[in-house]
Amino acid sequence: MAILLFRGEHPDANSLYYIGVDIDHAFFLSSPRTLFVPRLNYSLAKKLFRRGKVVAYSDIYAELKKVVKGKKLLIDMRSLPASYYKKISGFAKLTDGSSKFLEERMIKRKEEVEKVRIAVRFTKKIFAEVETKLGSDKHGFKTENDVRKFLLIRTMELGLEPAFDPIVASGSNSRFPHYQSGNNAKLRDMVLIDYGVKYKNYRSDLTRCFFLKRGLESERKYSELKQIFRKIMVAFPKFKNGKELAKFAEKAYAKRKFPVPPHSWGHGIGLDVHEFPRLSLKFKDKLKGATMALEPAVYFKDYGLRYEETIYFDGKKAKIL
Repeated sequence: MAILLFRGEHPDANSLYYIGVDIDHAFFLSSPRTLFVPRLNYSLAKKLFRRGKVVAYSDIYAELKKVVKGKKLLIDMRSLPASYYKKISGFAKLTDGSSKFLEERMIKRKEEVEKVRIAVRFTKKIFAEVETKLGSDKHGFKTENDVRKFLLIRTMELGLEPAFDPIVASGSNSRFPHYQSGNNAKLRDMVLIDYGVKYKNYRSDLTRCFFLKRGLESERKYSELKQIFRKIMVAFPKFKNGKELAKFAEKAYAKRKFPVPPHSWGHGIGLDVHEFPRLSLKFKDKLKGATMALEPAVYFKDYGLRYEETIYFDGKKAKIL
């Protein structure tokens, strides 16, 4: 069955994966391999899209109808607007292939793993700079927003893009898993930073907790959390799927009397921040060949802690990238 994908106003991971280039408002047909683009993007498409035919359209429906009328097509229901779906389904039979696309993208090629690894390397470089500045008496960070701006500016200086909007949560704000930073909340006691960068479209996702005061109970709990992370990593070859990993993690939490986090234990990562496999009790996604963000976390009444690494599992051993 041929694939028909749409890249609209914003980048789309499935389109990028299958097309290999990123051109706005483009339709990709896998057989015959054709890229339909607005006339204003025709020259760019001809330059970038080397493996197939490029067709400039003013009326996309007329152009598509010439080649797909009566055919069965796999589409991504998550990215194809309802208005396009309604008109195209009038002359072709459309089936949602979004899960199939995610399953295929889950298994990473060697070059994909390397791009994620480089994204991780840059993120850790930025985190190391943050840690150095926070360890200085004159670090210059007074608010969460100061740290957030530093992350974004350093990312741009390195010629990269953010993988997602950074989370910078200090003190009690860290108890909210998806806290929205960007305000002028003052730094207190500890700072949780969840951030990643994008390298050649592939992303990283890391979380660290930095302690501005030493000897806190939260610092001791953070050490315990990192021990749980290491136990999961060692046990990785035993897990057939994400559900088994989640069961193992819950048992490890029970031994330390940690409350189970309200989110999954992690997720696949690549062209998107959240991909397959899903690391929770609800899913049996296989883990072999995937790059993942593994993120054990614990949230108490007054603070929260999260330790997250981007990893790769080759089927024999889980490795931190």
